Formats: sequence, structure tokens, C-alpha cells
Amino acid sequence: MVKTKMISHRTGIYSGEVEVVELENDLLKISILAGRGADLAELTYKPKNFNLAWQTSTGWPTKKTAINHPGDVESFLTGYPGGWQSVFPNGGAPSKYKGIEFGQHDEVSMLAWDYEVTKDDEDEISIKFTTLTQKVKFKYEKTFTLRKGQAIVFLDEKVTNLANESAEAMWGNHISFGEPFLDEFSTIEVDAATKVIPHPEAISSVGRRIGSTEEFSWPDATGESGEIVDFSRIPKRKTKSEILYLHSFKEATYLVKSPTTGLAARVSWDRRNFPYLWFWQEFGGANEYPWFGKHFNIGLEPFSSYPTSGLAEAVSNGSALVFAPLEEKTSSLNFEVLEIS
Repeated sequence: MVKTKMISHRTGIYSGEVEVVELENDLLKISILAGRGADLAELTYKPKNFNLAWQTSTGWPTKKTAINHPGDVESFLTGYPGGWQSVFPNGGAPSKYKGIEFGQHDEVSMLAWDYEVTKDDEDEISIKFTTLTQKVKFKYEKTFTLRKGQAIVFLDEKVTNLANESAEAMWGNHISFGEPFLDEFSTIEVDAATKVIPHPEAISSVGRRIGSTEEFSWPDATGESGEIVDFSRIPKRKTKSEILYLHSFKEATYLVKSPTTGLAARVSWDRRNFPYLWFWQEFGGANEYPWFGKHFNIGLEPFSSYPTSGLAEAVSNGSALVFAPLEEKTSSLNFEVLEIS
């Protein structure tokens, strides 16, 4: 079943309302903000009536949420609802590349998307969202599918370079988890071969969880005071913020377990274009902009490139994707909800 509704929304880019598209099967209900980034803002597991899509204190866009022109950090963060965003062609911080000023996670996460229902019967529902970037010449298409009897969101994506010259880009899926699904009893599983690159500097003025920027093997690292930090276990509230970049997967998949809720989320993706997994951590340890200690959440984000410093840095370190003239790149990702004991 596919339904649409409108929610009031005032922004510097759009006026009026944002359209929300809802898809349901017998096990899942998902809501996608067609008017802002085609964000997946709800992922409810119906047998337990539980929404796994974390929502920020900002919540879904409303008339009180003003989003300015997408050219800085504040434009993205002011209206960030949580959940799951597409990020392209700039990942992370504002960046200037080839004379273009990109903002935070600019630019498809800030655009309105067209959509069409491609299948809607009792066995399968599919809807394709499409947008065109404005600062560079790309077409971005993504199709969400639900199938009867499966608690899985299937995502298929295609990005096309519309220009007659090559172009660089960062591409990622900004998937976040937070309370009440996530708490200090939650754990993260990835394969044992995974390597981890720490972000080169602290992302908070109060310091960080890790004591060195040297690469290490998942999950154990040395903390600021020489202690062992196990990143597979979610810590207590007020723990310091951190960002890590996981890579060298044998299998591009992770599992987040929530014993408190009896649920888990398994995410699997195509590592051809997404060889990195960004691990963003916010546990309320810094009472400063932009979260002011309110949030307890993580992001586990399959990405083409690193770090979260923008496109120019990714081009410099060789991790940015390169699109030949008129080239198409495709990818797929599955998000599965599991019951655990």
C-alpha cells in the first residue's frame, strides 16, 4: 500500500508543505520525506509497533523549522530530522571544490524529489524517487521496495553524470540509530577483519574517546587515558563524541542489537561504491552546538569516501568517486529488522 500526505514546512528553498510518502507491507511501514531529501524518516516494525528510525529533537520538518540556502553547516543541521538520508556529492563539512561552495552533506539531502509508484500489488511495493543536483550536473534515482512477508527495506540507487566531462563526488547513506532503540546495552557487530581509521581530530571541544589517530583493528582501541575502548559496545550517556571510518570488510554488513527492545537491525550494502562505513557517535557528552547534550545516537553510514571533511579532502586523499562523462553508477542496500531474545 502506498499513501501520501502533506506536512506544513517553511524553508528558504521550498514554500508551503512537504509531501510525505508512506509505504506498507504486512511487517513494515516506512515514511519518506519527498519534499526534503527523500529522507526515510519512519521505519516502523508493525508486530511490535516500534519505529527504528531515530528522530532528532528537531523532529520532522514543520512550520517552525526554517532551513536556509544549502551552503553551510547550519542549513543541514537546522532541519535534520534523523532517520536515513542520501548524501551526494559532498559528504560532511562544507567544502570548496572547482570553485563550487558545498554545504554540510550538500546537496541531494536538501532538495525536493519527484516520485513515481513503479509497482503496487499484494506481493510487492516499489516507489522511485528522482532529483537533479543544482551545483553539479547529476541525476540521482533511488527506489525503495517492500515485499510481502519480509521485514526488509530494499534500496536500489543509480547516479548519472549528465555532463560531458568527468566529475568527482562523495556518495553515502546517512543511517542513524538512537533512543529508544539504542541504549548502553546495545552492541554492534561487523566482521573481524575490519580495520578502523580514526577521524584526524576531535569533533567536540571536550575531547574524544580515542587516544591516537593510528589505524586499529575492530573493535578495541586505546582511549585517552590508556584504557581499552571497545567500540562494539554502546557506552553510557555523557560519553564523549567520536567519528571513525571502518573499511576492509570481508562482508559489507553490520548488525545493531538492542536487547532492551528485543530487536536488531541488519544493514547490508554493495561495497563496490561504498568501501567505507562512517561511525558517528553522539552520547550527550558535550553541551554545545549543535546538539547541546540532548542526543544519544550513532550513525553507521556506508560511504564511498572519507573523511567527513568534504569533497576537496576526499579528492586529495584519492577516496572520492570519479564519474566518467555520462557514466552511471549503481548500488544496492538492504535494511532488515530482526527479533532477538
